[in-house]
Amino acid sequence: MSKFSLRLTATGLAACALLACEKPKPDGDGDGNGEGDEVTAESCKKQIAARQDELAAAGVNVANWSFRDAPEMLDPGLTARQTPETYEQYDGKYRPLGNHPGCSIENLYYDTKNTSTASGATPFIDGNNDGKWTGRSDFGGPNVATDHIDGDVADIDGYPCAAKEYTQTNEDTTKPIVILVHGNSTRPHTWEKFLMPAGSQINSSLEKVQFNPDTAQRVQLAEKLISERYRVIAVDFRTDLVATVDLTTDSTKYNAAGNIDHGWSTPILESLVKAVMKNNPSRKVALIGHSLGVTVVRDAIRRMYVEHADGAAGSVNPFPQLSHVILGSGANHGVSTYDSPYLLCSGNNKTMRGTIVCEMGSRSNYQQTYFHKPLNGPRDLFATPCADGDYAFGKTGQCGGNVVKYYTITMTDIAQGSNYQDLYVSELASRIEMPGCVVNKLTSLNDYDTSGYFNKGFIANHFGSLRSEAGLKLTMEYLAQ
Repeated sequence: MSKFSLRLTATGLAACALLACEKPKPDGDGDGNGEGDEVTAESCKKQIAARQDELAAAGVNVANWSFRDAPEMLDPGLTARQTPETYEQYDGKYRPLGNHPGCSIENLYYDTKNTSTASGATPFIDGNNDGKWTGRSDFGGPNVATDHIDGDVADIDGYPCAAKEYTQTNEDTTKPIVILVHGNSTRPHTWEKFLMPAGSQINSSLEKVQFNPDTAQRVQLAEKLISERYRVIAVDFRTDLVATVDLTTDSTKYNAAGNIDHGWSTPILESLVKAVMKNNPSRKVALIGHSLGVTVVRDAIRRMYVEHADGAAGSVNPFPQLSHVILGSGANHGVSTYDSPYLLCSGNNKTMRGTIVCEMGSRSNYQQTYFHKPLNGPRDLFATPCADGDYAFGKTGQCGGNVVKYYTITMTDIAQGSNYQDLYVSELASRIEMPGCVVNKLTSLNDYDTSGYFNKGFIANHFGSLRSEAGLKLTMEYLAQ
């Protein structure tokens, strides 16, 4: 078991009494934290039964544990469009797409028809140079990688928001359709090759590493997937539009960093996954998320399941079609910006920059948050729905017999539980604690993203889970299983 703690509901039991506060064990012992652990439908069934017995013995009523949206995040029911003056009414809440500032296909840098520069519009530029992460020299640009794979605005019946679909001329329809889910402050170029201009210097001091940036371009996940004949769609949460709704004076009290929360991102991904599944009823779908995208992936399929369980018109149970859930550097149990010196959930920042941190909780002293409570359930019992082909959110018979494969990838800690090389998460923050139901994989302290992507490699360790050679290899190998 990990050392993270959960805050229980009316039982009032102490977290350590429930978790036993055991120290992490080496790989291969069945604790689910490494390569040597058996992960099968049968091993997962055994784990679910054992976890239920432990919870029952501790007095936790799983049947009454809600998997529906946290009350703190319910749609506020407003009709007016959000403005910087009204951000406190919207941020931290699930937004319906009909009134969602980020559900827009206007002025997309990957829209091949977008040739306008009038009124500040960003024209299409090969190489996905959107003028921010890859364009400005102070952020490490321009992107000098060449021979980019083609892509354009996704045109998917029933999905009104933005996504990039990569051109696939030789699709293998026996493979799952892959949906890529980027993290905070980024766009679909998270998944693509990037090369800084010759002579550029890396800026990664906060993550305690120094390295020379790539001198030759490396293909990334989008390129690898296309070459392996997958159909690939990258959701776009339009982080470029955050400045139109959140105050951006500074990042301590406001949102100069352009962060988004689950209330912004989850409804967009939920709509995309639902549309892809409806339009391809005979195909499996795989979800790959990075950073914030990890919990957005998990939250979107939870909300789809809630709609299905409630019998909502047009709802889709995602689990019979879901093949893989691959999660890189996610905050499944806390994030560093909750803690000192950041303290972004201190009550001073009510924009999305603060609300997302409140949803994630503390990395160093984790207590289950209102957001994680329905998502993870008691002691992560809900965190791997249908990993056994049967059980989801407290109920059996929910999967159509389909086994969903869960996989987490995180950089190892310098010293577990106290010294973290990933700026935002840690081994324990990212791991899902359901041995037998999930593969929790660690990369080494040297497996960072050497391309310099994202502000000259500012968080190269954090991106290493999916942009390092090791992370890419793990992802592609697991997706092929």
